[in-house]
Amino acid sequence: MLRVPSGARSAMAAALLVAGIAAGLGAGCGGDDDDSTTQLNAELVDWGVKLDRTSVPAGDVRVKAKNTGSTEHELVFVRTDLPEDKLPVKDNKVDEEQVEVVGEIEKFPAGKSESATLTLPAGRYVVICNVATHYGLGMHTVLQVQ
Repeated sequence: MLRVPSGARSAMAAALLVAGIAAGLGAGCGGDDDDSTTQLNAELVDWGVKLDRTSVPAGDVRVKAKNTGSTEHELVFVRTDLPEDKLPVKDNKVDEEQVEVVGEIEKFPAGKSESATLTLPAGRYVVICNVATHYGLGMHTVLQVQ
C-alpha cells in the first residue's frame, strides 16, 4: 500500500479538482451548456441587422444580440420564402399575424445586449427588427437553417 503524506494528498486533490474543472470547461467549447446548441451572434445597427454567419444547423440556437444603434431594437425570426424586403407590412411594421414567427428577442435599449435560445426548424428565415419603421429602413437579413 502506498502512503501519501496528508499535505501531498491535499495538493493532489486540488490538482484533480482543477483538472476536472478544466475538462468541464473544454467540453462546453464556446461557452454553451450543451454541445448541440449553436451560437449565433447578431449586431443591431441603425439601420441593419448583421449576423456572424449566414447559416446554422436546425435545432437549438443560442442567439446573442448586441444593440450598437442609437435607439431600441428587437430581433424577430420569421420563417418564410418571401424576399427579405417583401414581408407583409401593417402600421409601419411587419404584420406578425401574416407570417410565421419562430422566435424573438424583445425590444431592448441601445448599448445593451440580450440573448435567447431558440429552437429553429430547417428553412429560410428573414431576421428583422420589427420596431415601427425599422424593417422599412433596412433592418432585415436572411438566415438559412439546415
